[in-house]
Amino acid sequence: MKREEVLESLEELSDKHIKEAEKPPKKRTFLKVAVAAVLVIAIGINMMSAPMLITADAIAVASEPRITKRPDLDDYTTREEWNADLKKWNLEVGARVASAAQAKINLNSFFKEGNTQFLQTEGNKNKLWSPINAYIGLAMTAELTEGETRQQILDLFGVEDTETLRKQVSAVWESVYQNNSNEICVLANSLWLEDGLQYNQEAMDALAYYYYASVYQGDLGSDRINKDIAAWINNNTGKFLKDSTKNIQLSQDIIMALYSTLYFQAKWTDEFSASNNTQDVFHTLDGDTQATFMNKKLTQMYYYWGETFGAVNLTLKNGCHMWFILPDEDKTVDDVLSDDSYMEMISDLNWKNNKYMKVNLSVPKFDVASTTDLSNGFKNMGVTKVFQEVEAEFTKLTGDLPIYLTEANQSVRVQIDEQGVKAAVYFEIPGAGAAQPPEEIIDFVLDRPFLFVITNDNIPLFAGCVNNP
Repeated sequence: MKREEVLESLEELSDKHIKEAEKPPKKRTFLKVAVAAVLVIAIGINMMSAPMLITADAIAVASEPRITKRPDLDDYTTREEWNADLKKWNLEVGARVASAAQAKINLNSFFKEGNTQFLQTEGNKNKLWSPINAYIGLAMTAELTEGETRQQILDLFGVEDTETLRKQVSAVWESVYQNNSNEICVLANSLWLEDGLQYNQEAMDALAYYYYASVYQGDLGSDRINKDIAAWINNNTGKFLKDSTKNIQLSQDIIMALYSTLYFQAKWTDEFSASNNTQDVFHTLDGDTQATFMNKKLTQMYYYWGETFGAVNLTLKNGCHMWFILPDEDKTVDDVLSDDSYMEMISDLNWKNNKYMKVNLSVPKFDVASTTDLSNGFKNMGVTKVFQEVEAEFTKLTGDLPIYLTEANQSVRVQIDEQGVKAAVYFEIPGAGAAQPPEEIIDFVLDRPFLFVITNDNIPLFAGCVNNP
């Protein structure tokens, strides 16, 4: 896909959801706060190094990534100094690995519940969501709340206190983080507050350190701040969305806005050849349609299976994985979602039900998108107080000023082709199998509704149900 076409498609998503948020007239006894968030993932774009000019007051500046390079003996004059620094480095890595490992357990539980809530079949619609996006967004909300409002979020993530959540979010962020000339997976966050809005500096500093978020304050809705926000997004997306960010015009009534970006760049380890593509039938729930299939013949790879599905796992050059999960002939995507075994498979690459064999692989090229209000799903998972006008306790942010959230919208787009994966997700929180295969060769043809999951170090970045490619 040409860059112009990608920009046009992403602009269509962004313009739909970068919208004005409202607060009630000042005579009301409560205040609705708009919390708008943007999360964009792009392939093949390098991080910009140009300085970012922000005129808003910086309340807190995002921490630099706390990921140190392994000490190189050649950089030291004595082995003793190298050994001392190497010991410190090993302790740092060990602590991160331990925290991330526990976070993955908690996140897998959240991921499975979220899949059930957000990927259930609705006719012929494609359904997608980003677990890590929702995870970090809700975790940041926990930093701004207290009481039962915060406790519901902590319970959802299976942690006892905010300190544990902070460690786990930082570990997940740092585990996902990559930034070099070939592989990019970089998250950034920012919170924007209206001039005169009283805030808790300790909470702002926590967002900056543990969540790598910058916090700014200015006249939201003014041309100056609109340009600031556009500059921040452009700086963190390599100007990939400059045609969209020039249209940012926040309402004069908005008093808080959250923007997040995530860069993701990856190609298949073993790319498909376009010369092997075929046009064939994809069996949707509403009837047959034509699709372009990417094919590999007699490829040696692992085939996985469970009681309701078969699956393959394609690797990307940045170490990420994309799982393709196909329900058995007599099963549906919903049957797979209700079965715990697919989650066990994704979280353990050594899952017992696998066989290394020759696979005739046929994967449809797709460019799918969906928009979902996650708020009802969050409520079903026990997070209700944050959406209640009177009961939400955002006191950690603004003291007694009443704030509550009204929605949690997430728009996701994922595209795969012969070279690799392209994806975009937009998050908005406004306030106010089968038995073992008997043969040595198996045909794995994704010609009917299937699931996919994109993972980084077993952390789910995206999940989706493709009902119509």
